[in-house]
Amino acid sequence: MEEELLDNGSGETEQRPNGGGGDEGDALGSHDFSQGARFARMPTERNAPYYNMNHKKRGIAIIFNHETFNIHSLKPRTGTNVDSNNLLKVLQGLGFAVTVVNNRTSSEVHSYVQQIAELDHTDHDCLLIAVLTHGELGLLYAKDTHYKPDNLWSHFTADKCPSLAGKPKIFFIQACQGDKLDPGITLNRTETDGLSSSSYKIPIHADFLIVFSTVPGYYSWRNTTRGSWFMQALCDELRHSGTKRDILTLLTFVSQRVALDFESNTPDITPMHQQKQVPCITSMLTRLLVFGEKEQS
Repeated sequence: MEEELLDNGSGETEQRPNGGGGDEGDALGSHDFSQGARFARMPTERNAPYYNMNHKKRGIAIIFNHETFNIHSLKPRTGTNVDSNNLLKVLQGLGFAVTVVNNRTSSEVHSYVQQIAELDHTDHDCLLIAVLTHGELGLLYAKDTHYKPDNLWSHFTADKCPSLAGKPKIFFIQACQGDKLDPGITLNRTETDGLSSSSYKIPIHADFLIVFSTVPGYYSWRNTTRGSWFMQALCDELRHSGTKRDILTLLTFVSQRVALDFESNTPDITPMHQQKQVPCITSMLTRLLVFGEKEQS
């Protein structure tokens, strides 16, 4: 690949990896050129491999816990309070200031998220939002109606929430994404088997981590006594390794736990019996994220 050398104004040259010529987008139609904030405080040195987790506070964590609904077709989510309580304790142990918000309507959820986005997060390491609810492909349910998941994180892009620019924004979603079932497959072994003074620009959608309990289109399982498979595994990993492993490594082991340790037990409903599940991780993180030890907020 050809590389173009650019004068950066300091008497030195730097390489631009995309070479000469102009850059174009692979999109059709009109463009949205609306802009929010264009400058934000740099929380981490430009090329630092790890996020700066040494701010005064860990940050805010919100758990939207939905057990009951005003929608006739949606059954109560028995066992979700076990998930909520376990996650509350684990996140407090990691230093988050945690608030549990129970059984709110869609407008109340959106209003709450907007209020959090308008706060000053300058002294915070990161943000974490968890949603425990019913869902289907591309939709999550509040008390009264459904909404699109991206309504949760669209308020926290770097242009709309500058005090979280360059900081991790984490979203855990425990919800179905459809009604498909994953029967799994049996594998048999064979015999042959510090801050810089120079500024830099980042994309407004950088530094997000979005984790769904299951893959698009598929069922997500919850035990009425012990809670959902995903939250059980997530809380266990955060409790034992939350201050030691980087988050993507930790989530890999969450996926391993869900995929290998759980299987549905519904012998009276044959099509639902002995089904499997695996979480779905979408990362726009640009550095390694390790919570490390932190005093409780």
